[in-house]
Amino acid sequence: MEKRTIIALLITIVILFFFQFYFAPKEQPKQPQATGEAQTKEKPQTKDADLKAEEKTAKSKAITSSAKKTGRVPARAEKRDPKDVFVETPYLKVALTDLGGGIRSVQLKRYKETVKDDKNKEVVEDVKPFIYIPKISRTVNGEAVDDRTYFTPDREAVTVKDKPETLIFTGALEDGKKVRKVYTFYPDNYLIDMKTEFEASGTGKTAVDFAVISGKNESSYVFKGPFVYNGKKLEQIEKIEKTMDFNKNYAYAGFDDGFFAFIWIPEEGSKPPLAIYKTESGTPVVRLSPDKGAFSGKLFFGPKQTDVLKSLNVGAEKIIDFGWFDIIAKPLIMFMNLTYRFTHNYGIDIIILTILIKILFYPLSVKSFKSMKEMQKLQPQVMKLKEKYKNDRQKLNQEMMGLYKARGVNPMGGCLPMVIQIPVFFALYKALSGAIELRHAHFFWWINDLSAPEDLFSFVIPGIGYTVPVRILPLIMGITQVIQQKMTPTSADPMQEKMMLFMPIFFTFLFWGFPAGLVLYWLVNNVISIGQQYYINKKV
Repeated sequence: MEKRTIIALLITIVILFFFQFYFAPKEQPKQPQATGEAQTKEKPQTKDADLKAEEKTAKSKAITSSAKKTGRVPARAEKRDPKDVFVETPYLKVALTDLGGGIRSVQLKRYKETVKDDKNKEVVEDVKPFIYIPKISRTVNGEAVDDRTYFTPDREAVTVKDKPETLIFTGALEDGKKVRKVYTFYPDNYLIDMKTEFEASGTGKTAVDFAVISGKNESSYVFKGPFVYNGKKLEQIEKIEKTMDFNKNYAYAGFDDGFFAFIWIPEEGSKPPLAIYKTESGTPVVRLSPDKGAFSGKLFFGPKQTDVLKSLNVGAEKIIDFGWFDIIAKPLIMFMNLTYRFTHNYGIDIIILTILIKILFYPLSVKSFKSMKEMQKLQPQVMKLKEKYKNDRQKLNQEMMGLYKARGVNPMGGCLPMVIQIPVFFALYKALSGAIELRHAHFFWWINDLSAPEDLFSFVIPGIGYTVPVRILPLIMGITQVIQQKMTPTSADPMQEKMMLFMPIFFTFLFWGFPAGLVLYWLVNNVISIGQQYYINKKV
């Protein structure tokens, strides 16, 4: 194999190596999630206890001062534990707390937290100091009060079956000004309608905050954070250096958490100004600043699934964005969704996709193989030229290019198939990292999540304490890489041949932490390439 081919392969390895260590998602630490009623009731108690000590003194002074100026009796919180009101729909399990009358937990009943347990997927992270959403606060003459008082719900529990159901919380801010929060739940979607009414007399400014995700992102390759869509362009906010004001120039805004999202959709004619900021701990917050005493809109808690987002009729499907590889990743997903209707197995769909790609590029593979064969035949002449012009590099290159041109050989032809499939490789990785269809997608036996590395079993190295995961697909892929390497025409240079023998080891190492679906794609690609090379060998 010519040196240029080896250089191209080495560049590919460097790209994959860099991709693996700097972009591939790290396994997120498992955090306990509240699943049952007893557990969910403990969560706000813990948050409330953490905040009481640090807020008690400051808030008591602010409330007393505000009460003197307004002449209103402050709304004092009773000395008791917060109580939850549970709402269950066919899609959601929502826990609302009477402390603030807000949403404390939203679980998606059709998705699981992990592939190995039965806990519903929680989409509202535990982000302090926020206990619930929305949190309403008001600033008058530099003094702040909020809605951390006990509200009264009009129902103790709600079950949504075949028609929308409404839940109303009535309460007040800490200075005694009345607040009313109205939630409507639906039986056929992931939406919650929200209407908020409050006394807005005087010169004070009202703020309504939504904090759903933390500022920590375990993967620099998958976007996690706030976004704003202005009707034409989606802006994903990677870093928040200072408060970002969007005023009323937005159609919707929210938080992206990889496979899932929260979206605030304002009602037409009731759109409050919007800003995004972050807390001292780095938690991103969407803040609404209503200029009237009431506003309403929709809250979406759900999967980033194209048909689900399209049904919102606000262009919400724009949040499904695969970056530079969007133009390739989306057609790949569409194709796999099409074949899934017949196979009901995304692992089989990846195999079908790989076969189709190999068929499309078969003419190029034949041309590449023939080019490599011709290069192999020219090696004796190349070696003579190297010996003849060993002290004149420029002349050597001229003579070699003349030789290749005379024989009609492309020195880069051998590596073209690998280089061309690199964009497909990265696009498939993006799809596996963000397409909800592939999350927890089962293939067969122990491969129960194509979007994550295999999880067959692990063992700990004695004395070191390092855990080594055992994965079958990367090992099989490495073996096919060796077979393919043996069948590939090589140069007569012993050093180059020895270097090429290490390629399968490098690839096995690099693919060890990749999602099972991506390893499956490369494995099937290798198997088909072996078959193609065997056929071309016989034919040539």
